[in-house]
Amino acid sequence: MVRMLISGLLPHESGKTWVGLTLTRKLVEAGIKVGVFKPVAGHNAWYQYRTVVESLSRGVLVGEDIVRYLGIVKDLDVEISNPIDILLAPPSIEKYLKKDVESYLDDLENQFKQMVLARVSTCIPKYTNHYVFKENLDNISPYLKEVLEKLVLKLKAIDISIENFIKILRTPKIEDMLSKCLEVVEQGKDVVIIESFNNAIAPYTRILRETDMILIVSPSTILIYKDKVGEVLSTLTNLISRVGEKGFETINIVTKLKPDEILHVKPRLDVDEDDESLNTLALKIFKMLR
Repeated sequence: MVRMLISGLLPHESGKTWVGLTLTRKLVEAGIKVGVFKPVAGHNAWYQYRTVVESLSRGVLVGEDIVRYLGIVKDLDVEISNPIDILLAPPSIEKYLKKDVESYLDDLENQFKQMVLARVSTCIPKYTNHYVFKENLDNISPYLKEVLEKLVLKLKAIDISIENFIKILRTPKIEDMLSKCLEVVEQGKDVVIIESFNNAIAPYTRILRETDMILIVSPSTILIYKDKVGEVLSTLTNLISRVGEKGFETINIVTKLKPDEILHVKPRLDVDEDDESLNTLALKIFKMLR
């Protein structure tokens, strides 16, 4: 089995999911059994309102990317392939007019100020908890708040503070839980596509120990690390010991380790449009399975 880790160089819009979806489709069409694992996902209730509607329909918090993967991998289980999901919503500027308008712009750059709902799903045994962050929910515009309050009721979300939720995510048990979910995803698969979160080189350190190839995606370019995966793990471990969580940022790896190969991808109108570089990458994966 081949494990491929797709990481983004930028905090947003690197193109990770477009690369992951294209590779997944090409592999599935070739008869390869593909699993998808996106340990942590985030989406925005305002900019991706469709995810709110989808979550209401399914009765589980779900993001846009994992639903798009579901359109290709039919046996994908949303809660196992994406154990942690976080819904953001921008605060309304109205309350800031009474105090500090400049802090409004700062809060739009701070994910902790925008988290309104979250889901944490365990895989063995399978169980899901939804959480609501009322301290942020109370700050969003009334129309969006009304819809999200319906979602809170539908999901039976537990009221929790941002601080306590972060403590949950930082417990050692979470990494164990994510590893168990990956084991479930891998069952009966030939290839597992693992997508990291934002600009983190890996969703958690342990996953690098058995990764066969890392793709670092930036607009128009993919950096491939295949022979240097061990060096990536060693570099990441050293960085975390020195600078903490900031060491996870992908840029730290790129500045310290040259890629084994560089691919350039063309602009595409749609994720299903063909791309020669991604065809080449898919062929590399086929050869790794032999």
